[in-house]
Amino acid sequence: MRGPRAQWREASREPHAEGRVAGTGARHHHGAHPGQLAAEAIALGAVGFFLAVGSTPQRAWMTVWFNFLFWTSLAMGGVVFSAILQAAKGHWGKPFRRLAEGAAAFLPFSFALFVLLYFGSEYVLVWLGPVETLHLNRTWLTQDGVFIRNGILLAILYLASFVFLWYSLRADAPLVAPRLSGWRKALVGRLSNKWRGDEIEVERCTRRIARLGPFIILAWVGVLSMLSYDLIMSLVPGFVSIVWGPYYFVGGWLCLLALVALMANHYNLRFGGEPLWGQWDFHDLGKLMFAFVVFWTYLWFAQFLVVWYGNLPREANFFLERAVGPFSAIYWLQMVLIFALPFVFLLGRKPKMRSRWLAFVALIILTGFGLAGDRDLGRLHRALWSVLRAVREHLPEGPDPRYDRGR
Repeated sequence: MRGPRAQWREASREPHAEGRVAGTGARHHHGAHPGQLAAEAIALGAVGFFLAVGSTPQRAWMTVWFNFLFWTSLAMGGVVFSAILQAAKGHWGKPFRRLAEGAAAFLPFSFALFVLLYFGSEYVLVWLGPVETLHLNRTWLTQDGVFIRNGILLAILYLASFVFLWYSLRADAPLVAPRLSGWRKALVGRLSNKWRGDEIEVERCTRRIARLGPFIILAWVGVLSMLSYDLIMSLVPGFVSIVWGPYYFVGGWLCLLALVALMANHYNLRFGGEPLWGQWDFHDLGKLMFAFVVFWTYLWFAQFLVVWYGNLPREANFFLERAVGPFSAIYWLQMVLIFALPFVFLLGRKPKMRSRWLAFVALIILTGFGLAGDRDLGRLHRALWSVLRAVREHLPEGPDPRYDRGR
């Protein structure tokens, strides 16, 4: 008769990959260790930031702003991926759960970037300066208010996420720790401190993550929506979008799915030539990617349609600057990379079964979302506000009958 830990492994379907990896004894990397590369990249980014903050501070701080928002939504998507699978009892995705949970390693860096952003907020939050508009809530939008409010919410969300991950990993820690060495063995060994037996611990971990999962999902929706309203939508005073929150965190969720596809393809044949995920695993992941490519685009179009139909200048400016302005080529290229190409490439069943093809499509999606970081964010920021000021100078001072509806 199988023990509780064996039942846990079969139910979750993901630790079998760890077992195969340890059993082969093969090393997956050739050359520099991924941890070393990550440390070098962080050091290089820090040096670049400190060099740029003296000469072009707005560009430097807008880069911090973009990377904080992009990687935070992606990292939280990894925790939510595991929480949704637990809450919905979706066993199909359990083989990818550990890959998704690994993205949460960025969360401590995310909070550090958020705190750092406070000191450069004057270069990011344009409403801290003299902005003449009737559609700006100065009571809500204050420098201290934005960072204290969102800092508390992020701290609660991250703390709950770390507790969830602790119990999610704890049941497998005794299986993995003997196969590791050095600081990794010590770190994983801490997860199994005060082990009270397989049956008790498996039941305890299952119960804890089942309770935390729904809370994390709801908190993810609320906290990231608030973050997007305060740090993104507020940069264009007068522009209001009810779906801006979902537009932001669903984009992060889609990026997480794309990253999981890339990582799964990379590691699939790295250990002794035996695949860790089969073609049907990739098929299920591909279907989920396809669904959220369509859903993210639906949110974009739902937002655009309302603005187009209402035809209010203070709302239409948001799309005009992007769709027909100096950055229109990049804007439409993003739509091609995030929607048009993935929609065509993932429409059939067989393409989703090939891990390399799925990874190729995932790379296209991530490139589309990352385009906003490749352009000069400081110049974009200044160009946007120069257009807004020019448009505002030509607007009538009083209510215009053409736009009176909905004001």
